[in-house]
Amino acid sequence: MKPLRFILPLLAAISSTTTAQHIPREPLPDSLRCGFCPRPKLPVAIFEGFLVNAVVNRFNVWVLRDSLFEVTPHSWRTNLQRGWEFDKDDFLVNMLGHPYNGSMYFAAARDNGLGFWAGAPLTFFHSVVWEYFGETTRPSVNDLVDTGLGGIALGEMFHRIAATIRNNEQGGGSRTLRELAALPFDPVGSVNRLVRGEWGRRGPNPAEHRPVGTVLRVGGGVGLVRGPGSLLGGLKGADFSSILFADLKYGDSYTDTLRKPFDAFSARLLLAPGHGGLEQLVGVGRITGTEIGRTEWHRHQLELNQRFEYLNNGALQFGAQTLQLGLSSRVHLGGKFWLRTLAAADGIVLAAINAPGAGVGGRNYDYGPGVGGTLTAGIEHNGTPYLILQYQPAYVHTLNGAKANHLTAFSSIEANIPVLAHLTLTIHSTYYDRLSKYADGTRDRRRFPEIRVFAAYKTAHKAAVEQPQ
Repeated sequence: MKPLRFILPLLAAISSTTTAQHIPREPLPDSLRCGFCPRPKLPVAIFEGFLVNAVVNRFNVWVLRDSLFEVTPHSWRTNLQRGWEFDKDDFLVNMLGHPYNGSMYFAAARDNGLGFWAGAPLTFFHSVVWEYFGETTRPSVNDLVDTGLGGIALGEMFHRIAATIRNNEQGGGSRTLRELAALPFDPVGSVNRLVRGEWGRRGPNPAEHRPVGTVLRVGGGVGLVRGPGSLLGGLKGADFSSILFADLKYGDSYTDTLRKPFDAFSARLLLAPGHGGLEQLVGVGRITGTEIGRTEWHRHQLELNQRFEYLNNGALQFGAQTLQLGLSSRVHLGGKFWLRTLAAADGIVLAAINAPGAGVGGRNYDYGPGVGGTLTAGIEHNGTPYLILQYQPAYVHTLNGAKANHLTAFSSIEANIPVLAHLTLTIHSTYYDRLSKYADGTRDRRRFPEIRVFAAYKTAHKAAVEQPQ
């Protein structure tokens, strides 16, 4: 597979949502809230998962000419007899390609009327099927986790983004363009809609189409990476790169009533065309939560979130599947200004981190679980963030790779300066600090600072933000 083939269409697809006009959302009858969503069809969802595996396998054999996918009954029998291992695939394939493939398993469930909790086990089921029957190598533990958890996170976010891009109430050429723009996010759903004749048929939109509290920013700018060391040392050795980005805040637990997983999530995509391509894809979705305190001046919620991370800026590689439990708060500062905070504990199910001493075939990164935390504070005006500070430490213990413990810390500060009604100037700075302690007593300390400056086009679908009296 070539996962990067969907990245540029992905950016264009997100941008297409900015053309929609603000239309107050009116409650729909329960019979219409799913739009064209069919009744739950578990057998069809299972069959389409098998079909995804078959198509991916044949693509690798017939198009990529990769002999590792030339499966036979003998390879199936051998895989069933052998135990599981950590594989040697490169970072892009394992940390992005497999989650994207898993998102198609999840999409098969969601498009056939199944909910989040029904789609999750099916994603793991089809990942197991692939590991035993889709390739000739031994079943891979890391693929199961990354395809399963990563596929669930990306699958639900992509399912909702595709629903936002599509507009069942439109017709003609604009309708077709929207259906095509949704294709990279939800290829399974797009093909199903085409077969069912829904690319042109008009009808109600699903509830996911216009989530209250959504803010989308797309744009571009320039980034500066100092490399190992410090920006205080001057610009010598610094690496400049153009940046394209998309930033989506979907839904809002403080301005809308959330009932289902990922009714609220945030996602950020960064592309550095001259600096390795995809630099960052991070998404955090709210699985469930409960309100634990509320007045007209402040609200507090206990949240369980799921986070998907893919970071690769040439000097740093870090990817993880994480579950997060935290306390989020919203406090009124005055006028239309609010303070938002999050204090959370992170359980890292599995992380990949680049390490020169990994020594696992051609693989140059370690695998292991870990723990960490997230501290975020931001000032927003009428639902739009103006200033955001974040600190995210983590500890990763290597299970496969070099014998090491990795201590990492991500720090960031971002300022969004309004220029025009829909135009903002964004200044974003990150600092990555890592200390790796190896079993032989050696230590490896790395620091990677980066500064980015963007011009961003912003659109929003916000409910009126209540003001204390």
